[in-house]
Amino acid sequence: MITAKPAPLVAADSSCITLSGQGTTAAPLSAAPRLDPNPTNLLACGPAGLLLAGGTGGTVATGCGLTGDGSTGSPVTAATKAWPHPCTIDTTAGGVYCDSTGVLRSEPRTRVSNASTDGNQAYPATAVPAGSDVVVTTKTLNMNNPDTCRPALAWVVVSIDVDFTLPANSSAVAGIGADDMQAFVNRGSSTATGVHTQVTKSWRRSIPAGGTLTEPLEITMGRGTGGATYTRIQWSIQALIISA
Repeated sequence: MITAKPAPLVAADSSCITLSGQGTTAAPLSAAPRLDPNPTNLLACGPAGLLLAGGTGGTVATGCGLTGDGSTGSPVTAATKAWPHPCTIDTTAGGVYCDSTGVLRSEPRTRVSNASTDGNQAYPATAVPAGSDVVVTTKTLNMNNPDTCRPALAWVVVSIDVDFTLPANSSAVAGIGADDMQAFVNRGSSTATGVHTQVTKSWRRSIPAGGTLTEPLEITMGRGTGGATYTRIQWSIQALIISA
C-alpha cells in the first residue's frame, strides 16, 4: 500500500489575526484576534490589531449646540437653557426639525406683510338713492398670504368719504355694506355743498396658507330726500397680514 503524506500547512499571522497550529489532528489550526494593548482601544482593525475608530478613550469633541464628551459622567446632550416662561413648555414650545440635508431647523418664521388700495373719484351730481343700503360702487383688494405653511390673519381697515350736496330740507346717508356710517340732514333754508366726513371700519379675515383672498368694499347710500346728490367718493382698503 502506498500512502501520500500531506504537505505541511503554511500559515502566517496578519496584523489583526494570529494563527496557530499546523492544520493536523495533533495540532489543529486556530485563529485569534490580536487586540491592541493601547488603553484607548475602541476595537477597530489598525496596523497593530483591532482598534475601534477614534481612539479617544470613549470621549468625543462637541461643537456648537452640543455639550458633554460622551463619557459616563458627561453624556453628549443638546446645549439648552432653562425655560424662562410661566407657561408650560410641553404644550407651548415650538419644535426642532431635521431638514433633507441634516441641518436642524426651527418652526417657520413669522411672516408679516401688507396690502392696500385707494381711490378718489369725482362724479357728476348724482341723486342719492331713496332706499336703504343701496350699493353705488364696489372696490376690492387682493390679499396674498406669502406663508405656504400656515393660514394668515388679515386685519382689514376700510374708510370712505362721500361729498354730498344738500338742498334745503334734504337728507342723505352713506355706509359700508349694510352699516350706515354717516347721515346728513339739511334743515336750513339754503343749499349746503361739499358736506362730508371720513369714516372708518375694521374687521379680520383668514387667508389659507399660500392663498389669496379678495376683500370687497361695498359703498352704500340711501334715504336720499329733497334732491340730495353726491359728487365725490374717496375710499381706501388696507390690510395687515400676519402668519405666526
